[in-house]
Amino acid sequence: MLTIIKESEYVDYDEYELVFYREPGCGFGFPCDKDGNLLPGLTDAAIENHRWALEHKEKFPYAFNEIEHRVRHCREPAIGRCRCGTEFPLENQYEGACECPGCGQWYNLFGQELRDPSTWEREWW
Repeated sequence: MLTIIKESEYVDYDEYELVFYREPGCGFGFPCDKDGNLLPGLTDAAIENHRWALEHKEKFPYAFNEIEHRVRHCREPAIGRCRCGTEFPLENQYEGACECPGCGQWYNLFGQELRDPSTWEREWW
């Protein structure tokens, strides 16, 4: 039996992007914080593209080094505790089911126990 210890919920994430547009939708965008500082983890190619864009202001008449703000609305999965004590997110790993990483028991996304998917009958259309 699985116990739901945190219900699934919708969460809003603020995201910011430093943009350089030749025209709407055509140019560069780099993830940044609300103050325009680039986020860590950019690839070397992205860093080089950012440097190039800063050096070529004339190429971006529509938007140059502007911060765009977006809100991403996501559903966070429920967190369950398996009978073995392992806590894990109820995420779709395989056909609407997930496996406890501790003991291997399968559950649907509502926390109901399932048989191992290898025993499921398949109907091919």
